[in-house]
Amino acid sequence: MPRKIETRELFDSFAEDLLAERSIRPLIIVGTAKVADLLLEILRAFLLPQIKKEQESDEMLEGDSPLATFSARIKMCRRLGLIDDTLYLALERVRSLRNLSAHSLSFDTAASPAREYLSVFRANITGRQSYQLTRKRYFDSKPIHAIEECQCMLLTLSVLLEAVLQNITPTSGNRKTLRIAAR
Repeated sequence: MPRKIETRELFDSFAEDLLAERSIRPLIIVGTAKVADLLLEILRAFLLPQIKKEQESDEMLEGDSPLATFSARIKMCRRLGLIDDTLYLALERVRSLRNLSAHSLSFDTAASPAREYLSVFRANITGRQSYQLTRKRYFDSKPIHAIEECQCMLLTLSVLLEAVLQNITPTSGNRKTLRIAAR
């Protein structure tokens, strides 16, 4: 039970920080940083442990490794069946928004392509029951503005990924192929 309490406290702290942000650019960057960290933790919880346990960083998931990027982690979670197609599409669009906001001199969610990325992100998140529950918890079901909608969508994405992480069953490998490999 202590892990759940610690996770809840950490998430509540993150939610408070995210809800305090009133500018779209840092909101997207901070929100997607949380999402990227959750994807890392999901993969770390699911995959077999690294071979060289004495290493501080994971040779597959961190640094200059195959699964160190936000994009690769999204794709791997989808290919492993840890997230569904609509969550995958939402993650891809929020990644595109993050890249645009982080690498552009000017960033306007009302202008193309940010407007389209946000539209696809919205379409894949706002219809979910988890979005309605998040909205009710943090916004009291009152009318919300664009910044609050984005906060709610990022919180929903984080809540969904936290739930995935809490319910991960670590892989033990493919028994049949492991027996063959051991011969």
